[in-house]
Amino acid sequence: MTTKTRDLTWANVDADDDAEMKEFRRQEELKARKRAQAAVKRLRDQGIMDARGQRVRKDVPVDMRGDSECDLG
Repeated sequence: MTTKTRDLTWANVDADDDAEMKEFRRQEELKARKRAQAAVKRLRDQGIMDARGQRVRKDVPVDMRGDSECDLG
């Protein structure tokens, strides 16, 4: 039987408690993994990345091309 622990944040984590910091890092790594997976899914859905993680689209916006006269300064 698993018990749900509270969601730790920088506001409520005890940084001096090694066990609590370990759980905090585990929770943050899990959240980061979910965000990365969502980003990869978006790139695949947009046709920018293939299933192997290779970039499919090589084109760039007009203002980013080498011959662009766009001036950001």
